[in-house]
Amino acid sequence: MNGLLRTVLFSGAVITLIYFIFKIRKNRLQINYAIFWSLFSVLLVLLGAFPEIVSWAAGLLGIKSPANLLYLGIIFILIIKLFTTTIKLSKMDRQITELAQHIALKEAEEENSENRQG
Repeated sequence: MNGLLRTVLFSGAVITLIYFIFKIRKNRLQINYAIFWSLFSVLLVLLGAFPEIVSWAAGLLGIKSPANLLYLGIIFILIIKLFTTTIKLSKMDRQITELAQHIALKEAEEENSENRQG
């Protein structure tokens, strides 16, 4: 891995880690998201500090460029995270729809009972 790529990777990882820590301290993330992003940024820092790990894994898997393995790994991790987030979002969307329907039924029942009484 060339020096420029290593420097960019390490700098980006450290900046990302600092940003995530700042957001966690400001209580902008739920704990499960904070743990994922903290571990992800620590992983990036470790890979930036010890690029031999990526080179070793690339050689083991028969991938010519360690950068390709790094990008492939990051993309894979982020796709998995996106998929799990999409599942949670779909569940929340369904719950919001059910809640809106429940509220609408309650309001309709209240309106009917007021019309009967009045």
